[in-house]
Amino acid sequence: MVATDSWRPLVEAHQLTFTLPPTPVAVPVARRRVREAIAAWPAVLAIPEVAHTVELVVSELVTNAVRHAGHQSIGVRAQPSGGVVRVEVSDASRDAPKPALPDEDSEGGRGLFLIGVLADRFGTTTTDSGKCCWAEIDASVPPSAGAVSASAPPTQRSCT
Repeated sequence: MVATDSWRPLVEAHQLTFTLPPTPVAVPVARRRVREAIAAWPAVLAIPEVAHTVELVVSELVTNAVRHAGHQSIGVRAQPSGGVVRVEVSDASRDAPKPALPDEDSEGGRGLFLIGVLADRFGTTTTDSGKCCWAEIDASVPPSAGAVSASAPPTQRSCT
């Protein structure tokens, strides 16, 4: 991931890359930047639901990085390619996230569960400086085509 100034995104050929401080304010900043970048990506604009899905997935990944990654910068990357939007959030922690359902009254712990429902693929890759949590959302098929019914609990699609 290319490091850039903390508050200026690098946009090249429909790729968005930026870094954020590891504070709660990073979450809405990440959502806004991704939303603004997606507005310029014709492949994603064809299916508006994809933009909302990407924004939510980025929000959950950045929230996890803020909560669990320590005091170093968080890197965010988003890029459409071949009908898929891939988002990556990098941090300095080497601890891999563990998907689990929290207790009913827990205020957190549902992020990876949501990502598993919304993304077509997601996972974690170890890097030299920590880890990269990534997710891929198919931008060529409306999300409603594979939507989970309200009566069935959602299941994780895949995680590598």
